[in-house]
Amino acid sequence: MNRSTALVVAGVAAVLATTGTAVALQDEGPTDTRTTDIQTAGQPAKPTTKPSPIESPKADQDAVRRQEAQALNGTGLQLPPSWGIVNVRREHHDDRAVTVVRHQPGGYRLGGPHASVVLDQAGTILGFTRLDQQTGGRLPSEDRSEQLALDFLRRVAPDHVDGLTVEWVNQHDETITQPDGTTAKVSGMKVKMHHDSGLYTWVVIGPDESVLTYERDIAWDSGQGRRGTQMWLHDPWIAAHDGTGPQPAAPYAPAGTRS
Repeated sequence: MNRSTALVVAGVAAVLATTGTAVALQDEGPTDTRTTDIQTAGQPAKPTTKPSPIESPKADQDAVRRQEAQALNGTGLQLPPSWGIVNVRREHHDDRAVTVVRHQPGGYRLGGPHASVVLDQAGTILGFTRLDQQTGGRLPSEDRSEQLALDFLRRVAPDHVDGLTVEWVNQHDETITQPDGTTAKVSGMKVKMHHDSGLYTWVVIGPDESVLTYERDIAWDSGQGRRGTQMWLHDPWIAAHDGTGPQPAAPYAPAGTRS
C-alpha cells in the first residue's frame, strides 16, 4: 500500500470510529476478498485469513486495551499474554452498542485459536471466549461446574446472578483448526441458566476449572428454535455475517450481512 492509500484508509477508519459504525485493526481494501470454508453444525472449521493489518491510531488501540483490562480485572478471565489484539469492531448485542475485541496468535484467522471479549458501553462483559488447544485432564463434575460458574458470576456480575436459575449442566465441545490444518477439540462443562428477565446466561468451565466461555443476556427465538442475539464469539456466524461464509443452521442466530 502506498503512502497516499494508507492515509485514505486511516481517515476512513477514523470517521467510522467517530460515528460508532465499525472500527477494525484490519485493512479490508476496497472490497473484502477473504475466502472461507467455515464449518456448519458438526463440522470443523477451516481457517479464514484477512489481509495484513494496518496501524490503527495508537490512541484508539490504547483506549480499547484500557477498557478491556479494566473490565477483566478481578474476574479471573484469562487472555494468553502472547496473543495480541488483531481486530476491534463496533457492533450491537440486540439493542446495546458493544465493542468486540479479538485476540489471536499470528494474525486474524477465523476458525483458529482465539480469545474474544464483548463489552457494552458501560464496560459490562456480555461475552468472553478463549479457545486454545487443551493439554488434557478430566472435566469437572456437574455439581462442581455449577459451583464454579456461580462463583464466577458473583465476581463478574453480582447484580445479575440473583435472578438466575440453572437449567442444565452438560459437556460442550468446540473445534479449532491449527495453522497446519489439523483440528483440535476444546471441551468444557456448560452451565446454562435462565434469568428472570427471560434472557439466558451460560458459563463453560474447562478441565483446569477456568472459564472458557461466558455469555449473558442472550435472547432465544422459540418460534424459530434458534438464538436471536448476535454471536460475536462464534466464527461460523461471523463469517456468515461478514458475507464470507454460509448461514449456519439453527440453533445459530440469523446472521444477515453487514452493509
